[in-house]
Amino acid sequence: MAMMSMIAVVAMAENRVIGDGRGLIWHIPNDLKRVKMLTMSCPLIMGRKTWASIGRPLPGRASIVMTRNKLWIADGAIAVPNLEAAIEAAQSWIENTAGSRPDIILFGGGEIYSQGLEYCHRVERTVIAKKLDGGADAAYFPELPQADWDIEIEAEVEATNDVPAYRYESAVRREPPRQF
Repeated sequence: MAMMSMIAVVAMAENRVIGDGRGLIWHIPNDLKRVKMLTMSCPLIMGRKTWASIGRPLPGRASIVMTRNKLWIADGAIAVPNLEAAIEAAQSWIENTAGSRPDIILFGGGEIYSQGLEYCHRVERTVIAKKLDGGADAAYFPELPQADWDIEIEAEVEATNDVPAYRYESAVRREPPRQF
């Protein structure tokens, strides 16, 4: 079995806003294709609000949902109480799923990213070229200290019609992440 690693996949505004507590606050079709490519055959660790904003399990991936509500269940979701249980469920899914990749995807929202970022060796970011006000329930992606991460811009895309300008960034941690 290949060494497992954790990768955060996120879309965020320039001011690190990732959501307004209800769902995506932009629609970028090409980013959805990139997310699918980055996450296919991997377990996704997400919070209950992120699950609710998606509304269903994503095909070809495990949906591991962190929630404090012990009674919460949803078709296609693996409910867990904390990050440790989420990592264990992700490892088990990888070990028991033919064709899976050894990458655990940290998938949001803000609280989940904050808890799991120290385990990530890489962050795949889509940065929307706007500063957004996410409102009273805004969720944010944590700051990536420049001293700890090498960030490479992979592509820059100009705005078209109703799609804002954005760029793809890949951030790689300079030191090994916390082990799980």
